[in-house]
Amino acid sequence: MKKYLVGGAVRNGILGLPIKDRDWVITGSNPKILISKKYKQVGKKFPVFLHPVTHEEYALARTEKKNGTGYKGFKVNYSSKITLEEDLIRRDITINAIAKDKNGTYFDPYNGLKDIKKRIIRHISSSFSDDPLRVLRVARFAALLFHLGFRINKKTLILMSSNFLRSEILNLEKERVWQETEKAFKTFNPHIYFQVLFDCKTIYIIFPEIYNLLKLNEKFCTLNDINFTKQKVFQGLAFISKYTKKIDIRISFFIQLFDLNFNIFISNNLRICFLKFFKKYVLSMFVRINVPNKIKNLSILFIKNKYFLININVKSSHEIVLFLNKINAWRNPNIINKLSFLVDFYIKFLNIFFYKKKYNNFYPGNYLKKVFKLTKIISFSSISKNVKNGIEIQNKINELKKIAIENWRNSLIK
Repeated sequence: MKKYLVGGAVRNGILGLPIKDRDWVITGSNPKILISKKYKQVGKKFPVFLHPVTHEEYALARTEKKNGTGYKGFKVNYSSKITLEEDLIRRDITINAIAKDKNGTYFDPYNGLKDIKKRIIRHISSSFSDDPLRVLRVARFAALLFHLGFRINKKTLILMSSNFLRSEILNLEKERVWQETEKAFKTFNPHIYFQVLFDCKTIYIIFPEIYNLLKLNEKFCTLNDINFTKQKVFQGLAFISKYTKKIDIRISFFIQLFDLNFNIFISNNLRICFLKFFKKYVLSMFVRINVPNKIKNLSILFIKNKYFLININVKSSHEIVLFLNKINAWRNPNIINKLSFLVDFYIKFLNIFFYKKKYNNFYPGNYLKKVFKLTKIISFSSISKNVKNGIEIQNKINELKKIAIENWRNSLIK
């Protein structure tokens, strides 16, 4: 029985990247032997075991033969006679098919070390097409390693664009789509993930909503002679990713970029109609791929209130108090920080990359933070004890908050 460290731990170790999980392959063994050594079996279709001390995952070397559709349609063989080379060839790309033994010796039958040196992401064999999830995985690795100079091999990109793989992608479970997308958004360059999906012509299958919104923007720009391409959207995602690692903010900002033109160039009535469509369309995408509520709720909240936030300085104090009540700011003060960051960054992006100082130097995020700070200290204890009716209490608190905002605004004029 021999043990080998494999996959991302080996790749990241060579590249000097953080190693989060360590996965192992075992050759020359079987489930009975491992169970006798106190390993705990966790795999069903193929044996994966947890080490009795480290609790790291150990998998028996195996081969996989396609016998169905999607990424689950495989016949697995984990005989003790399966070699390390046979196990490694079933993996997706060469840089993930390097093994290392306990002495630190590398086993690299498919030239992963050479591809790491050349900064190439390349598929191992034609069996790459057996698993449609690999299209998303390669796009995600392209995003993960972009800052190190990695690029996808041309033949691999052609294979990812095949009609067979595009049809197989339809069989992917929504949870798997979200898992890869979430990992992509955590990289330094999440925009590369979407660019690759465009390059291999699968974006309209995996994210038809994104594809259709971009096409709608391009059509609108053609009609109005506006210089807009999808690169502007990717540029915006790249821009915000330099300033925050929080994926709920990254995703919320990315979604808003599909509304760029409609914010400026259409009438108020049409804008309201588009906003309703836009909100429902984005929400349907989030539901379809099972995006967590934390991310979904922030994105939809920003869609619904972006124009209010952009113009908060000309809204009445009463409107501002009602807005703070509506978003439940008093019980969830962190939402103020997130919305402030998002709206200021949205305007910064427009000023730098798109509309050339249309909004001048007014950044409403600070304005929002100030009015919230002024009003959050006003509570039940701020009013007379003689006020006991629930509605009267709320009205009185709202009135005091409105007065606090008015007094602050008057002080700015002086």
